[in-house]
Amino acid sequence: MNYLKLILFLCSPSCLWGQFQFLYSDSISVTSNNLELEMPWAGGLNYPQFSSIDYDFDGDLDLLVFDRSNNQLKVFTQNQLLGGIPHYNYDPQAAALFPEDLRYRLFAIDYDGDGRKDLFAYGIGGLKVYRNTGDNSNGLSWIVAKELLYSDNWGTPLSLYVSSSDIPGIVDVDGDGDIDVLTFHIGGEYLRYHQNQSMDLYGHADSLIFELKNECWGTFREDVSTNSVFLNDDTTPCSVGNVPNPESPTIDTKKEAGLKAHSGSTILALDIDGSGVMDIVLGDVAFSNLNLLINGGDSVNQNSAMVSTDPFFPSNSIPANMQLFPASYNLDVDFDGVKDLIVAPNAKNISENEKSVHFYKNTGSNEVSNFVFQTKDFLQGDMIDHGTGSIPVLSDVDGDGLIDLMVSNFFAYKAVLNKESRIAYYKNMGTATQPRFTLVDSDFQNLSQLNLGLRFVPTFGDLNGDNKKDMFLGFEDGTLAYFENISIGSTPAFAAPILNYKDNNNTVIQNGLYAAPQLFDLNKDGLLDLIIGIKTGELVYYQNIGSALNPSFQLVTSLLGGIDVSESTPNGYAVPCFFGLNDTTFAIVGSIDGRLRFVQGIDGHIADGESFENVDEEFLGINVGGYSASAIGDLDSDNHLDLFIGGDLGGLFYLEDNASGNLGIDENVRDAEFKVWPNPVTHILKIEISEVSLGKTAFLYDLTGKCQDTFSLKAKVNNVNMNGLNPGVYYLRFNDSQEAIKLIKL
Repeated sequence: MNYLKLILFLCSPSCLWGQFQFLYSDSISVTSNNLELEMPWAGGLNYPQFSSIDYDFDGDLDLLVFDRSNNQLKVFTQNQLLGGIPHYNYDPQAAALFPEDLRYRLFAIDYDGDGRKDLFAYGIGGLKVYRNTGDNSNGLSWIVAKELLYSDNWGTPLSLYVSSSDIPGIVDVDGDGDIDVLTFHIGGEYLRYHQNQSMDLYGHADSLIFELKNECWGTFREDVSTNSVFLNDDTTPCSVGNVPNPESPTIDTKKEAGLKAHSGSTILALDIDGSGVMDIVLGDVAFSNLNLLINGGDSVNQNSAMVSTDPFFPSNSIPANMQLFPASYNLDVDFDGVKDLIVAPNAKNISENEKSVHFYKNTGSNEVSNFVFQTKDFLQGDMIDHGTGSIPVLSDVDGDGLIDLMVSNFFAYKAVLNKESRIAYYKNMGTATQPRFTLVDSDFQNLSQLNLGLRFVPTFGDLNGDNKKDMFLGFEDGTLAYFENISIGSTPAFAAPILNYKDNNNTVIQNGLYAAPQLFDLNKDGLLDLIIGIKTGELVYYQNIGSALNPSFQLVTSLLGGIDVSESTPNGYAVPCFFGLNDTTFAIVGSIDGRLRFVQGIDGHIADGESFENVDEEFLGINVGGYSASAIGDLDSDNHLDLFIGGDLGGLFYLEDNASGNLGIDENVRDAEFKVWPNPVTHILKIEISEVSLGKTAFLYDLTGKCQDTFSLKAKVNNVNMNGLNPGVYYLRFNDSQEAIKLIKL
């Protein structure tokens, strides 16, 4: 799978199940603004695109969300609450059921009329299409229907151009039952209509044969430097050259050859007023508003013109104002059968990234729409979300004996078109056996007001022997600041920072950009040492040679354990998370590539020039798209670790260690003859084997050693229906092998 795609919590040949067996969980509740979040550990959203799809074949439409920020896919399933009230739940397994090479855009649209939503994705310079071949028995599966869509340009087949920054209109424009495409030409001024010829040629919709039918659909032009729209435009190709088919004006090839590259537009095509022809909603790359264009026609394929514009759409409610590059989506998200309006940004890194999903309820009908603003944080308001690049830190900040949760970030959007970093403080208001987090401060100690730069990272520890957790902050410029904890009572308070913190030689600690510090007793002498991850991917180790009352940090090595998480680029953005278990030190190291490195063999190998003994480059198969970071601890006193993972989309994932007894067999997943996915599994399990294992039988055992089922493996990839299996922990193995894979049935 593409390393930038979220593939959470799946067992793969690189999983280390032997000691840590983490599973996604939502058992810890989180409260924000006096409301309990419905899915706090869903990982956040930044620049999402929305479609509906029945991904689990249960008869209702689930929500497919594709985020342009490092090409991450999520599915929110439609479930029923008590009393039959529908709601969305995040499914951490779902991403693994979709194709691997998805980027820039993704939309679920049933092009062949078989009742299953297919996928329209990015192809080089245009559109790639996957056909949905799944069913209720075997689950989702895909085949490539077209690597790239082509369109007949007056006898010459050319790729159907769609800029990688654009969102085209993929819709049945002429109402004949097959899917057409509306997209701006390469210059970005004129909207082209590519008509699907499937119904015309064959009488059914399952072909993807397109013909360019109009070079200036709607007879309007969008200005190249602003988002102004000129109706009834009199420039070529809008004004001249109509042929007998009124949807086919000719083009000026000389003019097109000299066009500049298209900047970016988003298109939503819908019949908003019930006139029988498509109107459009436009978003522009450099603007925050949406522009509604009303089609003056009353029947399709008549080259009808747009007759009015509304640059404050929806003007009947609160107009869309999305920084930056808004895109709009028309689908039912409140389960009333009427398609609503969702507005989200389509520009990476410069757009709103915390409250970036605006929901407008359709109080009209699917024939005549009336969109009324509801919220700025649809889905996001039900999860922890703090912009881009979340970094979790666990510490008893307020000294009440319960571990609190701090969430830093790389940046959050700051109006207008600016960025800032903050630390969110989630106080643990539960008990020693049942943690419960409440957001009490979204800008801890008002640190964003100190102009400290982006991505400041905290670490906490008692450095002066007063039993209060002091704080180090690592900064963008690589320096550290020390904040002494001067709290009286339960409200955290810190003295003014000591900036440019110095080591034992009175030298400013600065080893590279974007310092990510951790206080941890690495050499087990009872004093907190300092480990710093830096932008270039290394870990830097300073030993505390001072005392429990007065720390003094001495540089030991700038390449601790030989760890360097940077690979193909100079950037690594290492984030250390060292922890101890049974007097043994382990580490989980985050990085810019979204993966987590699990490190063993640390003790006794911390001197300069030494290397740690074992590094798993793909711990648990996890990839959060970018900027992975983790925090770990036992928050519920059950002697099992709790793992919190931050990443690119600004939210968190929570995993519990469900380690349990085994059957006395070798759980050597790395060298096993077969592999399975998804794991955990809900419906369909896929078992992949090598050719030499064809014809063998796999046995499924429960924890008592009783065989629950057998599977004859007749193909290299076998689909096994698990619906009849009770939830629990199982082991899967061949009849002639002692190797097994641990399997979780949900």
